[in-house]
Parts: sequence; C-alpha cells; structure tokens
Amino acid sequence: MSALSALEHGPEVTDVDFTHADPEAVREALTGGGQWVLRRCDLTELDLSGVDLGTATLERCTLTRVRLRGAVLDGATVEGGSLAEADLSDADLTDTIFTGVDLSRARLVGARLTDTVFRDCRMIGADLTGMRSLAVTFSVDGCSLALARLADAALRGWRLERVDLSDADLSGADLRDAVLTDCALRGTDLSHARLGGADLRGADLGEITPETPAVLRGAIVSTAQAADVCRALGLQVV
Repeated sequence: MSALSALEHGPEVTDVDFTHADPEAVREALTGGGQWVLRRCDLTELDLSGVDLGTATLERCTLTRVRLRGAVLDGATVEGGSLAEADLSDADLTDTIFTGVDLSRARLVGARLTDTVFRDCRMIGADLTGMRSLAVTFSVDGCSLALARLADAALRGWRLERVDLSDADLSGADLRDAVLTDCALRGTDLSHARLGGADLRGADLGEITPETPAVLRGAIVSTAQAADVCRALGLQVV
C-alpha cells in the first residue's frame, strides 16, 4: 500500500514512510479532516507548511527537519519521536501536549503557545524567540532547554521544575515572581533579565562571579547561595 493510499484508508496510519510522497498531496490529505492517529510514521523533511492536523495524535513519529510553518495542531498530542530541527514558526500549538519529544534545534519563532505543554522533552538549542506575548501560557516540566533561545521571553510568575537552562539565552526575559525548582542556570545569559521576586533557591546558579549580584538583582536566593555570592566578591563569610 502506498503512503497516500494509507491516508485514504485512515484515520489510523501505522509504520508508513512518507519521505518520498508528494508533500502537497500529503498536506491536502491530512488537512482533509478526520482525527488522525499516526504511529511510527516517517515524515522526514516534508514541507507540510499550513497543514491543519487539528487534534491529531502522533506517536513515535519521525518529523526531523519537517516544515510546519503556520501549521495548526490545536489540541494535538505528540508522544515520543522526533521534531528535531523542525520549522514550527508561526504554528498554532494551542493545547498541544508534547511528551518525550526531541525538539532539539526546532524553530518555534512566533508560534502560538496557549496552554501548550512540554513534558520531559529534549529542546536543546530550540529557538523560542518572538513568542506571541498575549498567547504565551505554555508549561515546561523536566525538559532540557540547554542552549535554547528565549531572549525577551515573557515568563513572569512561571513555575519551572527540573528544567535545564544551561547556556540558554534568557537576556531581557521577564522572570519576575517565577519559581525555579531543581533547574540548572549554569552559564545562562540573564543579562538585562528582570528577576524581581524570582525564587531561585532551588536552582543551580553555576559559577558565581563578581558580576552575579548585579545580574540577580531582586531575586530570592538561599543562605548558601548568598554566601557563595559574598565569597565571589572577596568577602569573608563567618
């Protein structure tokens, strides 16, 4: 059975390789309606820009370097698999749940992230700049956002747990009143970030330097963290 024939017999499609199928035909078939369930399918490098997948379920599918610019996955469920280097710019990911997905170096520039959930995902180097500030209420739990781009991100009041933000770009981000528990901030760029009321007592601040006090101005730190800051300034803590 060909890839397109599998879609015609949908909405459940399993173990189908779409990499040599006509991208336009695949896009039209998937947008045609039906609550799609794709399992272990390979859509590597397909241009599916503008596709409307609605509340589809994607289980352990390979979508490496797939183009989903302006796509609609409103209420979709994505479990496992890869979206590494995928282009999700301006995509509507409202209510989408990503669990255990590899989103390394994925582009989510301008994506609509209303009530979007990322759980235990690999998001190393993901680009989340240009998020729509009025529709950014996504949550992140247990994910690696090392080297991710979150410059000027609106994260005020967020609760982040088990998130690795090592070497991530959070310059200019609004982290006021945020709570970071078991999070890594090693080498994170927090220049010009707003940290008033941010609770960093449960975070790994990485190397403390003489510049750290100015960077963390307004944040809440533990006694031990404060002692490390004092030592970095050459003060004796007794």
